[in-house]
Amino acid sequence: MDASIFLARLIGPMFVVVGIGVLLNASYYVDMLKRFLENKELYYFSGTLALLVGIAIVQFHNIWVADWRVVITLIGWASIFKGIARILLPKMGSRFLLNLSAPDSLLYASSFFIVAAGIWLSYKGYAV
Repeated sequence: MDASIFLARLIGPMFVVVGIGVLLNASYYVDMLKRFLENKELYYFSGTLALLVGIAIVQFHNIWVADWRVVITLIGWASIFKGIARILLPKMGSRFLLNLSAPDSLLYASSFFIVAAGIWLSYKGYAV
């Protein structure tokens, strides 16, 4: 199986479930995020995990082409930068996440975007 198809099949459904979960239970996830940010060890671990996942994606899928596959590469690079930020700039990353979860924030918009991206990646992975 092509790496792009495999990763689309893996990332797409996960994005759909996570995005819908946040949309249906926003207050629960905002509360969970606040508690998560209080746990410095868990925050650090999530940074190392994001960095590791990003490196793995980019290691096997660093494809810079003018089609849908570049989205997977961009997700990998975004995960790398997220991991680096959480490890090297934890206070700045925490503030960003708190602002994202504020009531008048982009929480719903970003969740809709994640669901849409997940549906699109699932389509590319399973239907094409």
